[in-house]
Amino acid sequence: MNRQLFSFLLVLFNIAFAKANLQQEDSTLLIKRKVYSATRVATSPVIDGKPFEAFWNKIPVAKNFVMREPRNGEPERDTHKTKVKIAYDDNALYVAGYMYDNEPERILRQFSQRDNVFVQADLFEFHINTYNNQINQTRFFATSGNALGDAIVEGDRQDFSFNVVFLSESTIDENGWYVEMEIPYRTLRFPENEVQDWSFQVVRRIRHLNEDYSYNFIDITTGNQTQYDALLTGVENIDPPLRLNLYPFSQVVYNVFDGEEELTFSAGMDLKYGISDAFTLDATLIPDFGQVAFDRVELNLGPFEQTFGENRAFFIEGADLFSKGDIFFSRRIGQTPTGAGRIETLDNEDIIDNPSTANLLNALKFTGRTDGGLGIGVLNAITERTEATIRNSESGATRNVLTEPLTNYNMLVLDQQYGNNSSIALSNASTLRNGSFTDANVTALELNHNNKKASDNYRGLLQMSNRFTPDGTETGYAGEAQWRRTTGKWRPRLGAFWVGDSYNPNDLGRQFQTNYLTLASDLSYLQQTQQGIFNYYEIELRVRHRRALTPSFHTGSDITLNPFFATVERFSFGGDFQYNTEQKDQFESRIPGQVVRYAPSYYMGGFISSDYRKKFAIDARAGYFSRIDDPETSYDYRLSPRYRFSDEFLLVYTYQWRKNNNRLSYVTRTDDGSNSILSLRNTHTVENRISGTYNFNNRHALSLSFRNNWSRANFSREFEELTNDGTTTESDFALQDDENPDANFNVWNLDFSYRWRFAPGSEATFLYRNAANNFDKQGQISYVDSVSNLFDNPIRHNFSLRITYFLDVNQARSWFSSNS
Repeated sequence: MNRQLFSFLLVLFNIAFAKANLQQEDSTLLIKRKVYSATRVATSPVIDGKPFEAFWNKIPVAKNFVMREPRNGEPERDTHKTKVKIAYDDNALYVAGYMYDNEPERILRQFSQRDNVFVQADLFEFHINTYNNQINQTRFFATSGNALGDAIVEGDRQDFSFNVVFLSESTIDENGWYVEMEIPYRTLRFPENEVQDWSFQVVRRIRHLNEDYSYNFIDITTGNQTQYDALLTGVENIDPPLRLNLYPFSQVVYNVFDGEEELTFSAGMDLKYGISDAFTLDATLIPDFGQVAFDRVELNLGPFEQTFGENRAFFIEGADLFSKGDIFFSRRIGQTPTGAGRIETLDNEDIIDNPSTANLLNALKFTGRTDGGLGIGVLNAITERTEATIRNSESGATRNVLTEPLTNYNMLVLDQQYGNNSSIALSNASTLRNGSFTDANVTALELNHNNKKASDNYRGLLQMSNRFTPDGTETGYAGEAQWRRTTGKWRPRLGAFWVGDSYNPNDLGRQFQTNYLTLASDLSYLQQTQQGIFNYYEIELRVRHRRALTPSFHTGSDITLNPFFATVERFSFGGDFQYNTEQKDQFESRIPGQVVRYAPSYYMGGFISSDYRKKFAIDARAGYFSRIDDPETSYDYRLSPRYRFSDEFLLVYTYQWRKNNNRLSYVTRTDDGSNSILSLRNTHTVENRISGTYNFNNRHALSLSFRNNWSRANFSREFEELTNDGTTTESDFALQDDENPDANFNVWNLDFSYRWRFAPGSEATFLYRNAANNFDKQGQISYVDSVSNLFDNPIRHNFSLRITYFLDVNQARSWFSSNS
């Protein structure tokens, strides 16, 4: 089988290179860039979404938009012309958009809140690149439902965690809809030059026609869209004011749990200071993350820790630089103390307090980019010393046990951009713990190179970790190398990914599997413009060959086919088909160097997604997995209907069901700890989720978020012992009376909130939250009985009110001067 797979890989490589070479002569990137000259003004317009005042009469018009999708390159419809005007002064850019429509009653206008701009509403996008480097953009969005949003972009990565304070208003009349924006310079970073060399793009999305247009033509078949900006001239001699913004907040929280009540008050402040026009300092002083979204906790029976995405705004916003090198995972900051699960107690002692997080004392970020394209990012955070409290049940005396020392986390990134959409970055992450605890330092060098024709991308990554333990230094290495074609219909990709057995970035990063080498080959066929009933389709073939590094042996290979189709009527469907060779799992045994063998397997699945423009739409997915000549099987499906009752009210329900039978799984170790005991395991999971939003307008909204996740696991009592070659033999192992590997886990979370954006950058949020969870050893319990048992446990009720106010210090100085 291995020889056959390698032969197939070689054939696939040859096909990929042949197709790529056939396209080489036609892949030269030729961009015709429009030029628009912005107008300096002495006064500012009223931002009310009605750009008809005398202010705009003298401003030149940018027009003649070109279709981006679905018929790339066609001129705009005569019935749907788009015009844009741009002006500036020493404080801000001013943008007016005129989106004409001969059938204004058909303009979709679903209401939504900040950054939720891809709803069923028309969309206006203004992209500005203050470095004119064809890589970076800051994007500002406005919808026909008068919602706004912002994002930063590097190449093909768009990050909506970026949040700044700008003004945007939109209106609709009998001729179409209109947008006005005021984009203060405090929201942008740019070189300190007398004459600015900027570029820009404007995009219009017409939902009811399912068409997108751009001011400067974007060839969607070649390169990244950031490479197709128009030139923005005329911006010169600007003298921006002081960039110092304060975000003071206060919060009151009322908790009720198991008959106990607690009322707490807190206050703090975030700060954003423009050190120069190009660099910004962000700091959070006395942080409070009491209203962050709940984590989607699941029953975890695997060999790796369960991690969750970042929900804290300070660490989410503008984190693009810190993703370089793939060595930074912000959830490590303030994580569960490393010693919280290893507390040793005496027979007469109880743990009465064991904090689940280490409190963050403060954090700051320094980010920006020089005129020469050098991006600099520094992040530093400090968490406080954390202790658990243990009480002697006989004497009543208490003692404290250190679970996490005072810890400093630091991340440094230097990212040099060059050429055509290319960059090389050096990243370093360090963790310093007070006292004789483990410290760590991880360094990465990342190259992302695109050739001048925008036809090929090359990526390289080298990583090195050092952990300084009381017993010495542990050093490990990892890396990857990739090549992919980025233009044309045939797009091959080749890659190699390796991680040494000693590589460990987990003090401030995230890496679970070690000691492996993966060789990857992909070949995709893309149809990106309308053809017949399809707006877009892609058929992708993937092959993976996996090996252990030390010692070297084959751990498994797979081949996958992924077709995806999207019709003119916005109905999407596709499939997943995969075959896996025999696998040698290095991690299920929980013993280094000891593998568990799994038989060859296959997976078949498919999905559909209907037109979201209709009031009722549905997403559905189903799949089936089976091992060959082995009893393990798995089934899963997910249904997610949604109904838009009105432009104000949307409700989405998701039901997910999974069942896995007869999986050979780890139970425990033998008495001497030298080997693993396994048995067949059945698992069953059901999840219900509801999300709903009622938007009174773009400043007031009610939101509901509900999740109930249930999982059970039942292990066969016919145990097997692992042998050296990864197979198993029958075992006479027997569980003790107090031992039971079965599991029943149920978690319930409900958030109900009211948000009021009472001024730009300022918000009041009232949140009601309740939560309950239960874990026991009932492996045969039904879902209904598990939910019933869940509510036999105490439910936590949480009420909180948080008010954040945006204060522009420069504007405040103007107020005081006026009052004086």
